[in-house]
Amino acid sequence: MYLGPSHQRPKPRLIGRLLGLVLVLSLISVLIGLVTYFFSTKNELEAELVSANIVAPVTIKFDEQAIPHIEASNQEDAWHALGLLHATERPWQMEFNRRLAAGKLSEILGKETVEVDQFIRTLGIRRAAEKQYENYPIEYKRHLQAYVDGVNEGLTRLGWALPPEFLILGVKPGHWSPADSVAWSLMMALDLGGNWHKEFLRLELSKTLSTEKIWQVLPPYPGENPPTSVNFAKMYQEMGLFKEKGNKKEASRGVSDQFSHTLSDGLMSYLPGGIEGVGSNNWVVSGNKSVSGSPLLANDPHLGLTSPAAWYIAHIQAPKLNVIGATLPGIPGVVIGHNTQVAWGFTNTDPDVQDLFIEAIDPDSAGRYKTPQGYENFILREETIAIKGHEPLRFLTRETRHGPVISDAYLRAQSLIDTQRFAISMRWTALDAANQTLVAGFQMNQAQNLEEFKNALKNYYAPMQNVVMADKDGQIAYRAAGIAPKRTKGQGLFGVAPALGWDKQSDWGPYFSQEALPKEINPKTWVATANHRVHAANDPHPLTSDWHLPYRHQRIENLLGAQDQHDMSSMKAIQTDSLSLAALDLLPLVQSADSNHKYAQEAKSILASFDGKMSLDSSGAVIFNAWAHHLTRLLFADKLGSSFAIEYGKRDFRAGLHHIMQMHQSGKAEAMAAAGFWCDKVSTAEIETCEIIINEALTLALNDLSKRLSGSPSSWKWGELHTAVSEHRPFSKVSLLKKKFEVVRPTPGDAFTVNVGFMNLGHPENPFIVTKGASLRVIYDLSNLNHSQFIYQTGQSGWVNHKNYSNYANAWSKQEYLSLSMSPDKIHHTSIIKPDPTAANENKRRLEKQSKELKR
Repeated sequence: MYLGPSHQRPKPRLIGRLLGLVLVLSLISVLIGLVTYFFSTKNELEAELVSANIVAPVTIKFDEQAIPHIEASNQEDAWHALGLLHATERPWQMEFNRRLAAGKLSEILGKETVEVDQFIRTLGIRRAAEKQYENYPIEYKRHLQAYVDGVNEGLTRLGWALPPEFLILGVKPGHWSPADSVAWSLMMALDLGGNWHKEFLRLELSKTLSTEKIWQVLPPYPGENPPTSVNFAKMYQEMGLFKEKGNKKEASRGVSDQFSHTLSDGLMSYLPGGIEGVGSNNWVVSGNKSVSGSPLLANDPHLGLTSPAAWYIAHIQAPKLNVIGATLPGIPGVVIGHNTQVAWGFTNTDPDVQDLFIEAIDPDSAGRYKTPQGYENFILREETIAIKGHEPLRFLTRETRHGPVISDAYLRAQSLIDTQRFAISMRWTALDAANQTLVAGFQMNQAQNLEEFKNALKNYYAPMQNVVMADKDGQIAYRAAGIAPKRTKGQGLFGVAPALGWDKQSDWGPYFSQEALPKEINPKTWVATANHRVHAANDPHPLTSDWHLPYRHQRIENLLGAQDQHDMSSMKAIQTDSLSLAALDLLPLVQSADSNHKYAQEAKSILASFDGKMSLDSSGAVIFNAWAHHLTRLLFADKLGSSFAIEYGKRDFRAGLHHIMQMHQSGKAEAMAAAGFWCDKVSTAEIETCEIIINEALTLALNDLSKRLSGSPSSWKWGELHTAVSEHRPFSKVSLLKKKFEVVRPTPGDAFTVNVGFMNLGHPENPFIVTKGASLRVIYDLSNLNHSQFIYQTGQSGWVNHKNYSNYANAWSKQEYLSLSMSPDKIHHTSIIKPDPTAANENKRRLEKQSKELKR
C-alpha cells in the first residue's frame, strides 16, 4: 500500500517527544496539585486567627510534646478552643465517630456498614442522647454549646484541603451538635459495657450444650459458684425458643437480605462492646508508702488501639478551671488527668448493666408481645438509612417495656431463635434519660479537693468506673462511680443469660445507691483495681458475676507490696511489667508435654527455663502462647462450632481453658471426667485424653511457628509476632492503604500482664497481633504535679502525613514516658485566637439568644 511521500508520515521521534512532553506536563500538574494541597492544609493552628464565637482573646501554647496549653478569660472560650483543636487535629476521627454514633456510616462507606447503622439506630443512641441533653443544667449546656461551636468553626476553617480520608471517600465534614458529644459518650459506655454479648453467647451455646457444660467453658469467677441455679439451657430448649434445623424462614423485620453479610465483617468490627481485653489498671499509693511523702497515682486504660488514638492530651486554663490530661475528641473535658489540687484515674468496673429479655410475640398479632399484665403493642419507629451507591433502606424498629428489640438488627439472633414466636430486647442503664455523665466530667475538672470530686461523681452515670483519686493534702480514695441495677445472688437468672420478658420477677428493681457502691477512703498503703471483683466474695448483691480474671490485680498488689517506698521509677516498673501469672499456672502442663517434632527438645529446654515474662526478646513467650492458642482451639473449636469461630479473637476463652485444666489436674474422678469431655475430639473415633491433647497442642504450635518464623526456637522472639496494630477506620480494611494509615509497633506482655497486650487470636494471618492494650499510660506525682508523665501509642495529630501522627509510638513501644506539665520548660509555638471586632455586637446578641434558648 502506498503511504505517500515520506515527509507526510508522522516521525516516530516526534511522536515520542510529544508523548514525553504530555507525561512531563501531567507530572508537573500532579506535583503542583500536591504542593498546592500541602500548602493549603490547615492541620495546625496559625499563629493568629480570628473567631466570631469568642468574647476575649485565647492563647494556645504548644509544648515540645505537641500538647496544647489553652489560656482563656472565661470557661466558654476555653471549651470553644478545645473544640477548635479537636476539629483541627482530629477531623476524620470526629467525622467517623459522629457517623458511627448516629448510624450514618453507610452514607459514605456503602452496604458494608448497613448492619452497624441498623443496630445503632435500633438501640437509639442518638435519640437517647438528645433526650439526655435536654435535661442538662443550663450552665453545662453553655459549656457544651461553646465546645460544639469551636468544633464547627474548626471544621469550616479546614477549607477544601481536607485530610486524605475525606478526599479519598469524597466526603465533607458534617455539622457537630451537642447531642453528638453526648452520643459519643454513650458509645464509650457501649464499648465498656459488653455484658449483653456474654448473655447472648450463653443463649447461643444453650442450643447444643447443657448449662453445666456452659459453666465450664464460661466459668464463674475463680473460687465462686455460679450465681444462679437456674438450668437456663433446658428452659430455652423446652420452650421451643430455638429455630428448628432447616427452617430458613425469617421474620419480616430482620436485616434486609439485600445487605446481609457476615456479622464479624461488619457489625463487630466497628461496633463497640463484646470484646475482651477492654479494661484498665489503676492504683493510688498513699504518702506513707512514697519516697516523697505524697501520693502517687497511676492509670493505664485498655481500649481498642486505633490510629489516631482514642486520646488527645490538652491543658485547659480559665477562671475556676485549670486541668490537664487525656481528652476524647468529640467530648469537652479532661477524662483522666489532674487539676491543681486533685488527680484521678479510671478503670472499668464492668458491672452487669445490660440485660437481654426473651419477648413472646402474640400468636394472633405480630405487633404485640407478652407482659405480666397481658399483651401490649410494640413501640414502632421508622428509620431510613442512606446507602452510598444503593437505594435507601427503610425499616421499622421495635421497642418493648424493657428497651429496643435488638434481634431485629442482629443476624446471629435471627439465625438462632424462632423469630415468628420470639424476639430479644435489651435494657441498658446508659440509655436512661437521667444520664448526665458529661455534667460529672465538667464538675470533676473543677473540683478543688477530694470532697468536691466525690460530689461530682454523684452525677456520673455510665459506664460505671473504678475511680482512684488523690489530692495535694495527701488524701487518697477509691470509689465505684455510676449506675447499676441491684441484684441478689441466687435469685432468678442474675443477668447471666436472657430472662423471660413476661416474668415480673425478671424485671429490674431499684439501682444501687451511691453509698452502697464499693469504696475506700484514706487507706494506709494503697488501693488498686484491675477489672477484678471489687467487693467481698460473700457480698449478697454483686455488681456482676463476669469479672475479669484476677491475675493483673494480683501482680500489681504483689509489686506494690514488694518494697516499702515507691517513686515515679517504681510506678513505671509496675505499669510496664510483663510477668504473666496466668502463664505460670499453665506452664507445668506444657513443660511436661511430649512431641515428636524436630524442634521439640530445643523447645522443651527453652520452656524449662521460661519464667513467665512476656518480654520482646523471649523465645519462651513465643512457644508458650502458641501452645496455649492451639490447646484452646483443640478444646473448643469443634464443640462450640460457629460460636467459637465468631467469638475467638474477640474473647480468648482462657478462663475456660484454665478451669478445664484445673479439673483435669484435680485428682477427682468426676472433675477429671468433665475435663475429658472437652479433651476428646469429636472428629476421631479414638478417645483422646487431656494428656494427648496437651501433647498435640505443642506439636501444632511448633509446626505453626516453624512456618511463621525463620531459624530454630532459640532465635524466635516474642516481639516479632506480638505487634500492636493501631487500626485505622476504615482504611485498615483496604490493603493498598492500611500500611500507610496504621501504626504498628512491637509490644511485650499478654492478656494477663499488667502491661496488657490482648491478642486477636482469630486473626487469619497472625493470631498474636495486639488489638487491645494500654491506650494511655499516665503517672501523677502529688508532691509536684508538674513531674507527672504520660505516653500513648500513636500521636497527637490525626493527619496521616503530619510528623505528630505517630510521634509517641516509639516511646510507647519501648515503655518510655514523656513529661506532662502545666508549666513546660519550652514552648514550640503559640497561637492566639482573637474575637472578631466586627462581630462583637452580633456575637453578644447571639450569646444572649442562645442563653434564652438553653433556658427554654
